[in-house]
Amino acid sequence: MQAAEMTYKTRFTFLMNRAKDIVRHAHMSSPRADLPCLYFFTDPVRTPHPEEITAHLPEGAAIVYRHFGDRHAPAHARVLQALAQEKGLYLLIGNDVDLMREVGADGVHLSESRLAEATALRRLYPQMWLTAACHAPETMKQPAIAALDALFISPVFPSQSPSAADKSALGLKGITAFCDLSPVPVMGLGGITTDNAERLTTSGLSGFGAIEAFRL
Repeated sequence: MQAAEMTYKTRFTFLMNRAKDIVRHAHMSSPRADLPCLYFFTDPVRTPHPEEITAHLPEGAAIVYRHFGDRHAPAHARVLQALAQEKGLYLLIGNDVDLMREVGADGVHLSESRLAEATALRRLYPQMWLTAACHAPETMKQPAIAALDALFISPVFPSQSPSAADKSALGLKGITAFCDLSPVPVMGLGGITTDNAERLTTSGLSGFGAIEAFRL
């Protein structure tokens, strides 16, 4: 079914069902049974009103709020946290532990450049959800990865994201290589849509995140 033919709620439910299919074939299971398998990554340019998208997300999905220094971030995060609690969602804050604590979010998502912080964060906040980005196999050598609940590798498919502009898509072979190396569950990110998510079913991933797939 093409994305244009779906309502927002139907499209997001479709994505959740694909993510659940992927989990059934995951390379590794999580010790935390409630690890989310579908993540909406916000972007201030491509998703300027993340609360409108969050209102349509299916129960059990996660929002990764990346505010990139927006001075109104606390207000936006509070709205997202209220929606998450109302709808049975999880909220992770990008690179901002203070904001996570301020609004009572469920965890933090670290950029690859801040992965080394994961070990200390895990000691300080043992119950928080903690994920991080990974773009290179060399990153897998960092001991801090073991402190994560999940690792996001990207770009899985060709992506419109500025951060993926100079990176080749991993493809299924690249995904398998990361899954074989990772001590924690691996999630996919980059270029994933309703039209190609099914291709990841037996990839070894434990779920995926997306931006464009959630745009209204």
